[in-house]
Amino acid sequence: MLKSNSIISSARIVGAIAGILLVVATLLALNFSVYLDKKNEVYRAVMLYNLLFIQDPSKEDFERYRVKHKFTPIVGKQMREVKHKGMPLIKDELLRNTLQSGDIAIYVYDGHCYYAYKMDSMFYYRSDEALTPYKLYIAIVAFFLFILLIVLFWYISSSIKPLKELYVQIQRFANGEKNINIKIKGNDEVAQVANAFGASVKRTQALEKSRALFLRNVMHELKTPISKGKMLMHFIEGKEKDKLLLEDLFDQMQGHLDDFARVESLTEKNLELDLRTYAVIDLVDHAIDMLDIKRDEFQIDIKAERVQVDFKLFAYVIKNLLDNAFKYKSAKPIYISFEKNTLSIKNVGFPFKEEISKYLNAYERDLSQHSLEGMGLGLYIVDGIV
Repeated sequence: MLKSNSIISSARIVGAIAGILLVVATLLALNFSVYLDKKNEVYRAVMLYNLLFIQDPSKEDFERYRVKHKFTPIVGKQMREVKHKGMPLIKDELLRNTLQSGDIAIYVYDGHCYYAYKMDSMFYYRSDEALTPYKLYIAIVAFFLFILLIVLFWYISSSIKPLKELYVQIQRFANGEKNINIKIKGNDEVAQVANAFGASVKRTQALEKSRALFLRNVMHELKTPISKGKMLMHFIEGKEKDKLLLEDLFDQMQGHLDDFARVESLTEKNLELDLRTYAVIDLVDHAIDMLDIKRDEFQIDIKAERVQVDFKLFAYVIKNLLDNAFKYKSAKPIYISFEKNTLSIKNVGFPFKEEISKYLNAYERDLSQHSLEGMGLGLYIVDGIV
């Protein structure tokens, strides 16, 4: 679900506001058209009254005026129908009474206006000009504008709809999913952005496959001579001390290959956890054994606490942390404690030159410590496993 401040939601809000404005504009136009109708009819009624009862024209002049302005006198039954069935043109009672005080009344009946004048007797005239159907015209225009608004809203929504799919695919890609395929038809900016992202994902996938294949080949090619070297070492004549040194070198090379393998698993997110409950002290002991460092280098304060972890992975995490603590110490001992479900490893040494977050990246090291061995993978692997 997209957030309320998304582009699609904004488009819907704009469409709703436009619809409301359209309704308001239509109502205002209707009121204005009614006002114009009333104004025109009142003007015609007053002008006819002025001609009939003020100017006193000749019969010929009045007939010419009546034909020109399209008035028809009515009498008898039709006059009575208008009087009883006609609706007052002017709804405002005060204004209507003002006109009637001047002996003028205006009715609407059967699509026409009728003018009633009270002198010695009643005179009724019908305007032959039918009332302009402003309401119908405006309703038609408003209807087409509303349809146009719906079409525009649909067009804009369909144009930016791929953004939702793009957002979902980006989230999947950020979570490490590799099987991502984006192809959106069209030449607009949204389609271009989505397709450019899809092309970038494909290039990234190709690079990842090439890197993984290269790393696997390198590790495979190196493991074979290391294994052969370990076997042949036992058949070489020489001092035992030299054999142990050579064995240690092979173990270091094997350790680097293991680091590469773990980096590969972290990158591919293929690490599978075998969670079980273990004593914390057993995990620490196993980590120290992997380091081949004398136990008097450490001061351990761990009781019978137990945790649920993957034994191999968590022991490897502790091993890397202890290895860093040992490399960067300036004095003995290294303190190891477990309290409130938190494992603490502390040493006495010089602070790092950069923020700790920098050293969580692969192949990052504190360059001020030039004499130290390592490839800068320890904390990266720790962060990835944890």
